[in-house]
Amino acid sequence: MAAAMWPADGRCAGASLDQSQDFLDAYQQARGRRYSAEQIQETWAAGLWIRAFNAKKFLLDGLSTLTPVEAEERLRRTGY
Repeated sequence: MAAAMWPADGRCAGASLDQSQDFLDAYQQARGRRYSAEQIQETWAAGLWIRAFNAKKFLLDGLSTLTPVEAEERLRRTGY
């Protein structure tokens, strides 16, 4: 979930796709090990879940924070 949420604050609802990918790449490099394909898919699934959950809350305030295109791409990266 950190890959999807790390820049979130009052002005930003979460990481872009590129920011999420950069985070995952940097995290793996810092740890000195690569995730398996399944683990990468799990990270994207966790990120999509939190972004969708938060988007639902933001919609109550009339704000759109997760576009259908971004949601679809995040879902594609989960392997589904």
